[in-house]
Amino acid sequence: MTLILRIILLLYNSRDNCCELVINNVEEESVLATIVKSNIENTKDERLEFVDISKGLIEMLQNAGFTVEKILDNGPSYIAETLGIDVYVGEIIYNETKKASNNVF
Repeated sequence: MTLILRIILLLYNSRDNCCELVINNVEEESVLATIVKSNIENTKDERLEFVDISKGLIEMLQNAGFTVEKILDNGPSYIAETLGIDVYVGEIIYNETKKASNNVF
């Protein structure tokens, strides 16, 4: 069974900008799922730029799909496990994100 679709996805970033992705004649549901997942994961939370940590850590967080909310909701252990870093670095990321969210966001 072939699935033929025309889909319009609206993706919003942290500054309420909108980009539109149009997918025509998608034949496989798995292809669509991969495209959607890829676009969601590649959306970067620009608010992380205001967190007082190294640019390298910010880039790692953004590439892993972290948002301010995801950091604060999951905590240091999850951050460390996901990024493959030491827990104490996860604690620094968590604490600095919490501090920035109280002061900036």
